[in-house]
Amino acid sequence: MKWSKVVFTLVGIGLTGIAGFTSAAPLQLASHQAVYDLHMEDIGENSGLEGVRGRIVMKVEQQCDGLIVNQRMLLEMINFEGNVIVSDYSQSTWEDNDGRMMRFDMSNMLNGQLIEKYSGIAEHRENGTVVEFGDPDQPDLELPSDVIFPGEHTRMVLKAAAAGKNLISAKVYDGNGEDGLSDTLAVIGKGQTLLEPSEAEEELKGQVFWPLQISFFDLRQQQTEPDYRIAMKIFGNGVATDLHLDYSDFSLRGEIAELTFLTSEKCS
Repeated sequence: MKWSKVVFTLVGIGLTGIAGFTSAAPLQLASHQAVYDLHMEDIGENSGLEGVRGRIVMKVEQQCDGLIVNQRMLLEMINFEGNVIVSDYSQSTWEDNDGRMMRFDMSNMLNGQLIEKYSGIAEHRENGTVVEFGDPDQPDLELPSDVIFPGEHTRMVLKAAAAGKNLISAKVYDGNGEDGLSDTLAVIGKGQTLLEPSEAEEELKGQVFWPLQISFFDLRQQQTEPDYRIAMKIFGNGVATDLHLDYSDFSLRGEIAELTFLTSEKCS
């Protein structure tokens, strides 16, 4: 289900290409934990749904050698018959700071039943980019040579925003199993300063953010319309607020309910 992938875009937001790794130190993201309350914004006539609400919890840890992201998305959907459908999506990733390798572990449950589970390693090698899954019966997945991973994508977007660029196109593999590869188009607005934060955003007061919208396209199909769109305010430290999640069946807005900055590792 495509809407279960939204959580990755919060740290899957990239200017370093795979073909030309730089020896310069990568941009460091702020270690933090953010909780987003999701509320229904709109529902399509043919969705079969009467209401949707949920919560995203994301923990980002910037370490000396890489980036750890643990994320969980719970959605509660009510159909026209009054039945409640609960989606519980979780994923953990580790990416090295050079963007060469990502370890991932994800699971997707519907009403308490496991419907998807993947773990593995995605890696850029001399002969191409390959995903090796933890399940020995799952064949390797070959990716385009110019694909990047979510943490690298985030850094790419932030560097582009700081440089005044407003369009970024990138192929991103997010660790969502066989369906984890997307073609993305990021549209970046003009930088603004947060002057009147909500109570949960108080620690971001005075910091610069950029309005950001990312569209996701399935690379396996020739599409003119994206599978879904995500909009947000993205700050220079990687924190995202004011989410808008736009799917074919419904759209949600996500308000940040809790934001806690964590102590980062001290690196030599």
